[in-house]
Amino acid sequence: MDIEGQLRTYLVDELQAPADAVGTDAPLISTHVIDSLGMLSIVTFIESEFGVEIVDDEIVPDNFETLSSIVKLVESKMAQST
Repeated sequence: MDIEGQLRTYLVDELQAPADAVGTDAPLISTHVIDSLGMLSIVTFIESEFGVEIVDDEIVPDNFETLSSIVKLVESKMAQST
């Protein structure tokens, strides 16, 4: 499964986000699909699943507003670690 698929599955299964609300470019924060605790939960998942570290100043709404923005964050962190 690709990064987007893994994140989508996590959002739906673990954070109980409605599946129809987790589209690639659907807003997640502004529509209250995820909140600040959800962001921290996603960070923990990303760090354990993808083996990257998300630093505090990267935990900002812009990086978590859409599934696409989260994927970009993960991809950039993975590229930095290689």
